[in-house]
Amino acid sequence: MLESDPPMDEFDAQEFLGFCVACDSYDRIDSTGHCGECASKLERDLIRQRDWDYSWTAYGTPPELREKLRAEVIARHGAPLELLLETTADRKRRGRGGGRRRRKRKRRPGHGKK
Repeated sequence: MLESDPPMDEFDAQEFLGFCVACDSYDRIDSTGHCGECASKLERDLIRQRDWDYSWTAYGTPPELREKLRAEVIARHGAPLELLLETTADRKRRGRGGGRRRRKRKRRPGHGKK
C-alpha cells in the first residue's frame, strides 16, 4: 500500500476488485466472491430457505425471531428466490400442493409373508 492511498477500514480489507461469481460483473467483491448486489440477494435467499447456518443476518438473530425476520424479507422483497436455484429436494419438501399421496398396494390373499 502506498502512502498516497486512502486508509483502509476493516470492511475495505475484506473486499477486493474482481469478477462476481453470480453476475460476472467486474466490481468490488467480498470474501465469498459476490458483488454487493448479489451478496444481498444471496442473503435474502438464505433467509427465505431458512438456511440459518449460512446467513450472516440470522447468525446474530435469536432463534425465536428468525421466522419474523423471514416474514419481513418476504414482505419486503417477495417470496421467489432471487439468486439461488430451487433444488429438487426443496420442491419435494414443499409438496405438490394437490395433496397427492401414494396409495398402499392391496395384498392378494396367499401372497404375503408365511
